[in-house]
Amino acid sequence: MKVTMAEVNKQANNIVNQVSESGESAIIYKHGRPIAEIRALPDDHINRRNKALQHLLRLQPTQVNEPIAEVIAKGRHRGI
Repeated sequence: MKVTMAEVNKQANNIVNQVSESGESAIIYKHGRPIAEIRALPDDHINRRNKALQHLLRLQPTQVNEPIAEVIAKGRHRGI
């Protein structure tokens, strides 16, 4: 799909939604020259992000029974 900068300025949300839904990329033109491309992220990128988020949601909270400064100092000493 070809879009101009004027169209992007007026309809950015609609253009992004159309690219996301159709999978087609949008080439942005300024003064008749292509300057940028908007394209949907590949599914594997989205799957990796979702997998990482699911992992974080499964983590259990940890209670720390010592002053936070000591925890930080121990982490620094261990190279964390």
